[in-house]
Amino acid sequence: MILFPKNHIVSSIRSFRASLTDRICAYLLLCTTITILTLNSVQTSSAFALSPSFSIQEVNTGVHNGIQINGTTHAETKPNYNWPQASSSDIQRVTYFSDGRTLNATLWLGGGVEKNPSHGVSTAVYGELIDADNNPSTGKYGVDYQQEVQWSNTTKSWNKIFVQYSSPLNLRTLTKELNYTGFFQNDEKYVLMPLDLKSITSPDKFRVIYYAILIYNDSRILLDLTPWIDIPPSQYTFSTTPNPIVVTQGQQEDVGVQLQSSSGLPPKLANFTPYQNYSNVLVKFNPNRLDLSSFGVAPLPLKIQASNNAQIGKYTIPVLLNLSTGSVFPSKFIQLANLNVSIPTQGYISGKGNLSISVVPPPSIDQRIKDFWSVYGSLISLIGAGFAGAASTFVFEYLKNRKSKSAPIR
Repeated sequence: MILFPKNHIVSSIRSFRASLTDRICAYLLLCTTITILTLNSVQTSSAFALSPSFSIQEVNTGVHNGIQINGTTHAETKPNYNWPQASSSDIQRVTYFSDGRTLNATLWLGGGVEKNPSHGVSTAVYGELIDADNNPSTGKYGVDYQQEVQWSNTTKSWNKIFVQYSSPLNLRTLTKELNYTGFFQNDEKYVLMPLDLKSITSPDKFRVIYYAILIYNDSRILLDLTPWIDIPPSQYTFSTTPNPIVVTQGQQEDVGVQLQSSSGLPPKLANFTPYQNYSNVLVKFNPNRLDLSSFGVAPLPLKIQASNNAQIGKYTIPVLLNLSTGSVFPSKFIQLANLNVSIPTQGYISGKGNLSISVVPPPSIDQRIKDFWSVYGSLISLIGAGFAGAASTFVFEYLKNRKSKSAPIR
């Protein structure tokens, strides 16, 4: 047995304790690091799961352009908005925005919504249809989810229901909320329709339709639909010929401009207005009046004018776009009185695009001569060579004839 001095044993114990403490600290630091990395990973994963966010947008769906359906005769007529609360089914505008978690939409109506709309009305409905994958072959006629707020003379209350479709026949109720309140103010002309994007798998791209229904009886049904609304909104860019657009000071250029959408579909333009025309650079239609219905398909002719004192450089001119949207939605989805008709929907979406223009100074005299020679130099050289050849031939013939005349006769 080997005996160590007492002070050596104490020193060894202290050294062991210090080593153990260092190991424990290192272990705790490692655990903390792993926890932080895990939380960051979860936060990053959560961030990537969000749908795109965007600022407030607006769709103008028109005034008094719903339809009236007779469930008994299956006739479709123009609605009578003089009936009690009929205007509350008239969706005139929709404003919407998203923070990536919730799509917040407001339906602006022609009339106020009542807490108890029982004056002749048997059923009142506000809802939205969601195509979460932009695939018309999935769900129920392309609709994957449906959110609806309903009031009936039976329940005497507003109830909210959210369902998912796997086919035209199969659905699953995801949530149901009785006595749903807070989505409107009594007699105010709007309805709030928030949508939890996590409940539809937070897609990158999807589309929605909003609708309102008032049922008085089987022969008197009012229905108003918005067109399909793309979420997030499409972005618009200009394709120009020539590209880029270059205008010389004091001159004007005729260009062709075509609107392109990030959705890939050619947009239908209803109106086109330069939002900010610079005083020295003007964008005008050419001619002044145009049929813009084919703007998404054919280039739009514009005339760009730059004054003599226009500042040299690149100009970005924002252009306001009023785009026409429309679709035909099968009414058999809503299943009103077993109708089988097609319901056209129409709306106008405001957008904005930027038109880029460069203003350059007029060329100098040397540059003009150089440009002229680069264009016409070859032709001038060819003509000059031909003229020189013809002239030399004429001189040779002249000398030859003169020599033959001056020769002595033998």
